[in-house]
Amino acid sequence: MAKEHVLAKVEADLRRGHIHPAMQRLASLNAAYPDDLELRARRAALYRQVGNVAEAGRWGFLSEEAGAEEIAAFERCRPGARQRLLVLKVATDPTDRLGPVAGARLGQLVDRARQEDPSLVDWTNVGSRPAEPSSWRDELGCCLVTAVIGAILVTLIVLGLITVIRWAL
Repeated sequence: MAKEHVLAKVEADLRRGHIHPAMQRLASLNAAYPDDLELRARRAALYRQVGNVAEAGRWGFLSEEAGAEEIAAFERCRPGARQRLLVLKVATDPTDRLGPVAGARLGQLVDRARQEDPSLVDWTNVGSRPAEPSSWRDELGCCLVTAVIGAILVTLIVLGLITVIRWAL
């Protein structure tokens, strides 16, 4: 469906007072067009309308209209800068399309995220994501945990099979 057609349905939903379907349609559009700042602003306005200040801050973070209360609520819900940056769900660096307030706000967030983890922020075709691990040692802990869990599961399955076979005999 064309973006304009979906936006027309959103407007029709809102005129009828159907907030939830309008939110769902905007969420779908936002997933399809993650870098569309106008869609983000519409979504933020809808969250403002229903009183969800934290989500209004999240979706309005890249707009000039987001108030300090909304941004603060968003930051309280997502205390880590890395987490806030990831939930913004932007696909490319939007800095050149932002106004001065939103640009400065995003710049501060990226700086804080880099302070938390210097290798964190790399803009790719799928948005800001952690950089790839530098070596196999970085993934060793995760692999060991997975191996231990796998061994436990295999052991439980074998014991279960033995128990079932004993019951059957």
